[in-house]
Amino acid sequence: MNDRPLKIGILVCTAGRPQMLLRCLASLAAQQVPDHVSLEVHVVENDKVPHSREAVKAFAASAPVTVHYAQEPRRGIPFARNRTLTEATGRGYDWIALIDDDEEAHPDWIARHLASLARHGGRISRGPVVPHYEQQPPEWWPGYVPETQPEGTVLTRSNTGNVVFDASLLEEPTSLRFNEVFLYGYEDLDFFERAHGLGYKIIWTPSAVVEEDVPASRVQPQRIYAWARSSAAAHVQVGILRKGYGRSFLKFSIKGLRRILAGSIGVVLFGALMWTGLPKTRRLYHRSRLKIARGTGNWLGLRSAQNGYYDVIDGR
Repeated sequence: MNDRPLKIGILVCTAGRPQMLLRCLASLAAQQVPDHVSLEVHVVENDKVPHSREAVKAFAASAPVTVHYAQEPRRGIPFARNRTLTEATGRGYDWIALIDDDEEAHPDWIARHLASLARHGGRISRGPVVPHYEQQPPEWWPGYVPETQPEGTVLTRSNTGNVVFDASLLEEPTSLRFNEVFLYGYEDLDFFERAHGLGYKIIWTPSAVVEEDVPASRVQPQRIYAWARSSAAAHVQVGILRKGYGRSFLKFSIKGLRRILAGSIGVVLFGALMWTGLPKTRRLYHRSRLKIARGTGNWLGLRSAQNGYYDVIDGR
């Protein structure tokens, strides 16, 4: 009989948000798990200066779980995520959990994931991320829409905000890692799309909840435009990797120009009508700005130019 506890490594990337990070760590230390489950936490600070190192070490000194700290000086989300995987590799984990530094997990978060994985025979479990806005998003930007599919629904991909996966995914022959070309985003979706392609069953676990603090700065118009631009650039990079540069250039150069042209016409037209004060006019104006941002993002992706969205830190 194997009496070894089930080992779970919880991986957290952070940059410039020590207060949020400590709240996240407190929620991880408060996890209520069965006696046969052992938890460890790995924090990777993605910065040239270790702003959060002393805070993490002070927390670790009295935490009921083991907390590891490492620094990844190369700025970029995929670099930080891969460093967490490197830190976790070889520690004998059975499962890996990923959570963001601006999130807090419910006390039964890990237990819910494990129970769902056992019930449905999954090897990857994704749960909901429920946002709490410091300031409500503008009416022209779609807010949070809860997912309603039942537990055990099979998915084709996941993000990294709330997921637990079989640690064998990191070992040979799979040895899966985040693709470091995705500095605009999409590195997490790509990672789990490839895992799905390798036969790892991804399931939905709605009861394994984490809550996200969304600062007011993230829902300001310029930040929303920047997000749209970055997301569009990331989709171009996906196309280049999967279909080649030639086909992607033909598709996204035309799509980008069309978006920029249509958006520019909309900005001029609806901008001129903003004086009416009609909400519909305001919505159409900002949606036109979003079209321009997405079109610009398409061209940034084709040029592999950096747009700096993730260089700005929202939160503290």
